[in-house]
Amino acid sequence: MPILFVSGVNDRSLMGVDLDERGNLVHLMDGNCSVHHRLPLKQGVDLQMVLFGKGVKQRGIEFRTPPSLIFNQIADADTHRGALERCIELCDQVNTTVINHPRHVLQTGRERVAAALQGIPGVRMPRTVRFQPRSPDAVFEQAAGQGIAFPWLARVAGEHHGRSMVRVDGPQDYPALHALPFDGRDFYLTEYVDYRGEDGLYHKQRIVVIDGEPLLRHSLYFNEWMVHASSRAFMMERESWDQDIARFDRLTGEVLPPLRPAIREIANRLRLEYFGIDCSLQPDGRMLIFEANANMNVLHTPNPATRYRVEAIEKSLYALLTRYSGEQVI
Repeated sequence: MPILFVSGVNDRSLMGVDLDERGNLVHLMDGNCSVHHRLPLKQGVDLQMVLFGKGVKQRGIEFRTPPSLIFNQIADADTHRGALERCIELCDQVNTTVINHPRHVLQTGRERVAAALQGIPGVRMPRTVRFQPRSPDAVFEQAAGQGIAFPWLARVAGEHHGRSMVRVDGPQDYPALHALPFDGRDFYLTEYVDYRGEDGLYHKQRIVVIDGEPLLRHSLYFNEWMVHASSRAFMMERESWDQDIARFDRLTGEVLPPLRPAIREIANRLRLEYFGIDCSLQPDGRMLIFEANANMNVLHTPNPATRYRVEAIEKSLYALLTRYSGEQVI
């Protein structure tokens, strides 16, 4: 029986198109973890399906052979609610094993994750609240009313990569909030924790969690608090690839293992089989979490020097698919 990979179109019903390396047309859908697109599988073992949100007509779904497993790739609770609700209907209809059940993904908005992960030993999870401000004044009032002291972060729900996010250190930063769209969209307000290391740099890691087991995907650092993939250029001015690999291996072998019980508890609370954690591994052994959800790109790497990290994740994913479906997938 095949494994069904389900993707979803965002609530705005928008997607992009591109050509892959073989010249084939591929759809680009945000808010999906896109495992199927990047994980080579044995021919005939998989099926694909794309779901639209409510308001878009879509034919009913019938299977000649019911799938042995559904892998829900729809991963953004903020922007794909309609597709996730349709995926819930699909899962109820098929009644088979599901990886990343859409009911659980719907509970992974930032404010819900922040509440769910409080009180785990070894984890520091900043408070986050969700609200709908109409002015910069409303943001300041929300922070004061929630007891969230300066500094804090305000961001538009559903935005990623630091877009539409402002750090406010005090009343003097009031004008910075005018960069955000006060048009009725929801905002997240999050406590900011200064995670600058003893070296004066900000270190950020991405951990992939597969069936409760962690795999380090990458470790970045920068001289400013917002660390993203673009920080790699700064890193390459300071260390060679050999040094990067040595630092990565030390984190994997020494720093990550003591956090395994905490990460398993995170997986239990989120009830996801495949997701990522963006965090900073702290000198005191704790993990400062920035976000934890399934909506993370982990299987793409343009650099041959780091290909082995992705291969470790692929190997674990193959084992997950075989274990949950009973099918040989490669």
